[in-house]
Order: sequence, then structure tokens, then C-alpha cells
Amino acid sequence: MVGVGLLLAVLGFPEVGAPPPLNQMLQILVGVLVGLRISRDSLAAGTRTLFPAAVLAAVFLLSGLAAAGAAVALTGMTPVTALFAAAPGGLTEMATIGTGLGADGPAVAAVHLSRLLLVIFAANLFLSRSLTRHSAPEGPSNRNDGLGPQDRGAVFRFTLIASAGLLGGTLGLSLTPLPAAGVLGALVGSGVARVSVRGAVPERWFDLVVQVSGGGIIGLGLSAEFFETLFQLAGAALIVNATQMLAWAGAAYLLVRAFRFDPETATFAAAPGGMGILLSITGETDADLVRVAFTHLFRLSATIVVVPLLVAAILQ
Repeated sequence: MVGVGLLLAVLGFPEVGAPPPLNQMLQILVGVLVGLRISRDSLAAGTRTLFPAAVLAAVFLLSGLAAAGAAVALTGMTPVTALFAAAPGGLTEMATIGTGLGADGPAVAAVHLSRLLLVIFAANLFLSRSLTRHSAPEGPSNRNDGLGPQDRGAVFRFTLIASAGLLGGTLGLSLTPLPAAGVLGALVGSGVARVSVRGAVPERWFDLVVQVSGGGIIGLGLSAEFFETLFQLAGAALIVNATQMLAWAGAAYLLVRAFRFDPETATFAAAPGGMGILLSITGETDADLVRVAFTHLFRLSATIVVVPLLVAAILQ
């Protein structure tokens, strides 16, 4: 992300932006990444995650409403723009839908991108602490990173699973209007294939591919307009980001105490946005990637449905 941002700065911040096909491909890559971790046990854990995911969606929607109200009262931001800027959804979805309903698109994108950068920074701090705690010598890893050259079937198995994920993601994007349809379709396709195929797959390098892809696409969103807009909206961005960071801490605590999530899974599942890049970071930990993905997908879907309905009610 930093590398792409620096290159754009050297070039004078030309308006590039991430083309839609790149965002769609990132969705599919993230879905395949989650699908690689699916097993019969993780599927059962995913279904048990629906209720805590619904609770978290409610928590973040309420925190978004509170942040939007404060931004309107203290900074003069319009209610429609404030609602979309404070909504715990995806940057692309919120900016696109918000613009269509009368929100200030660049303002929404600037606040979301500033929160995304903050979330990525905080998640990496947590990751570094987690890796430090687990740095003591231990037995062979249960991750599928150390596949020897003798396991010639590993590449074939990965190709089969990734192909199923690509097919599922493409069908999801082309046949359904759901938010993050690429993630969901690829997750289903690769997950079904992963459960059906026995044996390890080389997933470590694929984790890195998803991380680099996500960072590059986020970097393409940096522009001179972004920094100008963010400077103008410093007060609103501070209110929204502070509220969502507090909601993150509270939601993670709730997942641990009320729903018995382990701290790592709770931390990444409760993160306010940045599903694609967060799932790639989560892959570096012992967190339950499937639970994290289910929680993010549910919250994103709920946000896409609820926030436009609230805005429509305001505009009537």
C-alpha cells in the first residue's frame, strides 16, 4: 500500500483508482483464502456464529448512528453523508450507494479510507504482539506451509480448490446483487472443494498474494483529493473513527465474554471494516478465519440493507 501510494505521489497523484475488475478479483481471492481453511468442524463453527454476528451488526449500526449524529451536530456534515461515512460497511459499497442517494461521495470515501488505514495499523500491531507471544520453539506447525517437494499432489489440490472458488466467485458476482457476492461465491465454491479434497495445500504463499493485492488496491485509492477532503473533514473523521475504535474494543470484549470467542478471533471478527485485507492478516494468526469471515459478511450485508433504508426515511 505504501509503495503504491509513494509511486502515485511521485507521479503527482494522477486519478487512477482501482478498476472494478480488480476489486472483484480481490473479493474472489479473499473467498478462496477463507475456503482453504474450511473443514467440517469449521462449518459447524460458522453456523454457530450467526447469532453473535447479528449482535455485532446491531452494535456497529448503533455506534454508526451515534457517530453520524455527533458529526452532524459538531461539524455541520449533512445527515445523509454522515450516515454513509459512519456506516460499518465497505468503502466501495458505502461510497457508491451513498453517492446515488445524495451523499458527498469523496467525503464518504475519505472517512472510510482513513478508518481502514487505522484498522490496518491496529490489526498489525495486534498481529505483531500475537506473533511475539507465539515465538517460543514448538512442535511442527499445523499450518499448511511446510509442504515438501515430495507432496506433488498439493499443487493439484490447490489448483482444484482455487478453480472451484473462481467459478463460485464469478457466478456470485454475475448472478446476485448481494454485497461482497464475490467473497461469498468464492467461499462456497472453494469451501465445498476443500471439504471434498483430502490432504494439505500450499496456502502460505497464497496468503501473501492476497495481502499484496489488497495493499495495492487500497494504495490506488490514495489521491490528492483524498488528502484535501480528509483535511477538510478532520473533525468528522476523528468523531467517526474514535467511535468505531471504541465499538471495536467493546464488541471484541463482548465476543470473548458472552460468546466464548478466543481473543484473536474476537479481535479480528469485531474489526470495523476492511474485510479483505483483515482476512489476509488474520491468516497469519491462530484465529478462526471462517468465524471472522462469517461475522464480517453478515455485518456488511446488514449495513448495505439498513443504512439506505434509514436514509430513505430521512429524505421522505
